[in-house]
Amino acid sequence: MSRPIQKDWIHEPNQVSTVYRQGVDDFIDLAKEKYEGFTTCPCPCTTCRNRKRLVFDEVRRHIVQNSFDLTYTVWSLYGEKRSKYPVVDIVGDENIKDRGLRLGNLVDASYGIHEGGKGDVHGGDGGQISDFERLFIPKLDLGKKYVEYKLKDEEKLYLSC
Repeated sequence: MSRPIQKDWIHEPNQVSTVYRQGVDDFIDLAKEKYEGFTTCPCPCTTCRNRKRLVFDEVRRHIVQNSFDLTYTVWSLYGEKRSKYPVVDIVGDENIKDRGLRLGNLVDASYGIHEGGKGDVHGGDGGQISDFERLFIPKLDLGKKYVEYKLKDEEKLYLSC
């Protein structure tokens, strides 16, 4: 193809915006160029998904009403070639240690551990928790919970039943 294919418009949330409408017009021009001499082309809307051939104006209407199929990324039916080199999005890795520290501070604040100050590892009394000490974690009384659930199970949901 002589010109690059612009596809940003298919992600436009407003299908009546000028950006989306201009993208649809450009797409129809591309389709007419590719299918010169024909009156129909495959319809890439979310309903047809290139399985139906429609006249160009009908394709335009379908794309505006049903939106463009976002899974159709390489427009091979319209002359676009697959790249030799696949485009890979670079995903920024988050530093897991930092994320862990933030969660640790949340847990510490929830259980009242390390109340000494901002980011301190010291407790409010000035003592330090060693790596070998166990943290206090309150245990649920499962016996009481079982009895509560058993009583709720025996209750009738509807009086007429």
